Amino acid sequence: MAGSHRTNTKRTGKKRTGKKRTADQIVADIEATCLNIKANVASLEKLAKPAAFAARGLGSAGAFFLDEDGQIRRDRVVTVATAGIGLFGLLKRSRKN
Repeated sequence: MAGSHRTNTKRTGKKRTGKKRTADQIVADIEATCLNIKANVASLEKLAKPAAFAARGLGSAGAFFLDEDGQIRRDRVVTVATAGIGLFGLLKRSRKN
């Protein structure tokens, strides 16, 4: 059905007024939308880089070992170190058998 166009008011929630947009207005809207899409894609590309994931992960892991003042929480460091040594011992022992 070439040439026929209906506005879906359920989707947009807006009713069309009687004013028609000029070609320049439509071009300006399209250009603004393209710029918005480019900005969104650029920000998503930054978030999706592996280095960005690693930085966010290290930041939260580092926060686990630090208190509000930025001092090391020794109890947590000792707990993780003990678990790591225990795991290493179990792995070494299982490889002997």
